[in-house]
Amino acid sequence: MIEFKNYNESLLDDQIDLVKDVIQNWDWVIWYPNKESLQESYSREGFSPETRHYAYDGEKLVGFLSSTIERKIDDVLFGSIHIPFIRKDYEHVEEELVKKAINTLQTKGAEAIRSFAMPSWGNTIQILEKHGFKEKKLLSYATMFSVNLLMKEDYKNPEHVAEIVLPKDDYKLVECIVKESKQPREVIERYIDKLIADDALVASTIVYNYGDASFGYLAKGLQYLEMPGRIFLSFVPVVKKENMHFFKDIIKDGFEFLAQKAKEAGYDTLWYEARDVENVELYKELGFKMEPTYGFTLRV
Repeated sequence: MIEFKNYNESLLDDQIDLVKDVIQNWDWVIWYPNKESLQESYSREGFSPETRHYAYDGEKLVGFLSSTIERKIDDVLFGSIHIPFIRKDYEHVEEELVKKAINTLQTKGAEAIRSFAMPSWGNTIQILEKHGFKEKKLLSYATMFSVNLLMKEDYKNPEHVAEIVLPKDDYKLVECIVKESKQPREVIERYIDKLIADDALVASTIVYNYGDASFGYLAKGLQYLEMPGRIFLSFVPVVKKENMHFFKDIIKDGFEFLAQKAKEAGYDTLWYEARDVENVELYKELGFKMEPTYGFTLRV
């Protein structure tokens, strides 16, 4: 008999074990918070234990679904649900888990519920569509690739590809991010200072191109379950419309530099998310397999 529970801290080890078991069979293994970051997140003021749903078969956790109340957007209060993690041969608990999550958010005033998924995350998309998440929007493309795709034995970075020496030159990275993101300088400075303090930044670069400055860095996923050999690659191509014929060159320059640095640091796999979805074909022409990420919305 399946027993449904809500969060208490004693369930966290089971939650982590379940997630590891489920995602090992996925084509595209996701990043997931480690126990320490989950404890920190679940202990914040305003956290609602009833928004975490667990399905047990005796002592065995066979299903888990996380949800939350977010904020108002255009006077509509949004909630969200994360990926349903269902152990093999227990697919029948999915229906009740999703219903419980939706009903809980409704009782808390949610007028719309959103989620996101990739085609390679098991049958997550089918689950969402089955439960009425009809609104679908392309959010980004992700790629995960071996550094060997870009490695060169005799690599020497071109003059227009500059290494940012951290923490000495962190202000250069801050300047680029502030200019492109339009976020307040103090917010960006706090973010970069935290990455440096946590020893999470492995390398960073600015690619100067035709009056613009594209930029990127490698960052460890310190708050996530360990994915041996894998590291986040962040890169923002800043390219004027009239210079788009140089786009592939700029991406190649930035990625090649960061791939060499990843290899030197002992990493063999890079994860990159492209939010410039209009350029997906250009990424593909460079040899990257691009996986779409979709946002889904249910109006309740």
